[in-house]
Amino acid sequence: MEHEGGEFNVNQIEDVRRLWKLCKVFLLTIPYWVCYSQMVFSVFLLQGLHLRVHFDNLTACPSNLTTSTIKAEGAGANLCLNISYIEPSIESKFLIPPASLAAFNAIFIVLFLPLIQKCYRFLSKKGIEALTWRRLWLGMLLASLALSAAGLLEYFRRKNIAECGLFRQVIGITHYDASPGISVLWQIPQYCLVGASEVFFVVTGIEYAYFESPINMQGIVMGLLWLARGIGNLIGIALLYRFQYSENILSSSKYLDCDRFDWYFFILAIFMLIFSFIFICISKCCDLSLDSVIVETHQKRNNSEPESASATPQLARRRTVRPVNFESSVD
Repeated sequence: MEHEGGEFNVNQIEDVRRLWKLCKVFLLTIPYWVCYSQMVFSVFLLQGLHLRVHFDNLTACPSNLTTSTIKAEGAGANLCLNISYIEPSIESKFLIPPASLAAFNAIFIVLFLPLIQKCYRFLSKKGIEALTWRRLWLGMLLASLALSAAGLLEYFRRKNIAECGLFRQVIGITHYDASPGISVLWQIPQYCLVGASEVFFVVTGIEYAYFESPINMQGIVMGLLWLARGIGNLIGIALLYRFQYSENILSSSKYLDCDRFDWYFFILAIFMLIFSFIFICISKCCDLSLDSVIVETHQKRNNSEPESASATPQLARRRTVRPVNFESSVD
């Protein structure tokens, strides 16, 4: 083994350098996880609880439940005051649980992931490589679009309440103040956008962590990856309590009608958009090995193809450090 004047050999020093590089990349993923926690685990679901989940007791929008001032202000009105409730015409028996819409996220991932792999190969033939930083950046953009879609839905939910009043619906044993005319099915596009974001960002991040990690530190690297996700989730929860939305959300009578919760979505979307460009600048200024093509590496490993002379140094290095000589380790 070659040494650099100390007790550690060259491979050990290189492994530590690569681990430090991965830690810097994981730190850059925390803002994405902050927004992701708002989308999947909390706010999207809670928004769905206050959208119309019933379909067998639809009523016409009355014109005398809100004042002319509230109607004129629309989504910007204070919906905590002088808002009456619409009485359902018949007892509702059929509803769509808002939590079930998260299935569209998983379904979209299952259907979209094979298609995007074919798109990567098609673009590669056209001379456009699906570099790691491009896939991560596109995932951030899609997350920003998902938050923007949620903000628009929240805007029209408030506007519908200002025009028609509130509809008190029962889910389980809990009463929720809902929009009478905006269906919970309008959340499907934002869940699909979150799924597309996961395909580009989460899947790429896991692949990058695996291929860039030293062979004897892959468990540690994966743990650091999920640690970054946990930190982002904690920051996301802290944001909700900081803006005091969680208390209103859990209240069936107040919810977020007293606050402009659509602004909260738009602020997160703008933040994610701005950070996506900051991410590009940092990845270009710092050597984070994000200019590699992970898809090609994965395919050539599975097919056991020989090393290509045109392979980039990053790919060649990663493929040569992966094999393990089991016979020598047994000896």
